[in-house]
Amino acid sequence: MATSLPWHTLFSSKPQTLRRFAAPVRHRSVMPVRAFRRSDFDGFAKRMASGDVWRDAWRGANDGFELLIFEAKKTAERIDRQYAVSRRLSEAVGSAGDWAREVDREFEIGRRWRTVSLDFSRNWPRVCALSTLLWCEES
Repeated sequence: MATSLPWHTLFSSKPQTLRRFAAPVRHRSVMPVRAFRRSDFDGFAKRMASGDVWRDAWRGANDGFELLIFEAKKTAERIDRQYAVSRRLSEAVGSAGDWAREVDREFEIGRRWRTVSLDFSRNWPRVCALSTLLWCEES
């Protein structure tokens, strides 16, 4: 089988020169740190006194919160598209409603609740008087 790649042996007959040193490294010029020059500090103090710093901080926080809400909505939409969460949730809610109606038909809970609430509302003064009377007797 023929190949077009040249053969390189580990020990070639030609003497190889080894480079001991890499290319020279250039050093960057050192810049002094000027984060708190007097003019920067004075400008910051003026902005604090005028309230601009607080306004900028509030705007930044507001923008960050809006971005967080936007990203959360987009992520929720992506997850909903990928896993059909809203469809599954609506199916679960529908089946729970069907189950609740079935239990209500079987035990007639709704009809009994309406009867009790009507009786209670008609007899409200009498119930209040009885409960007050019972409470006074226990005390």
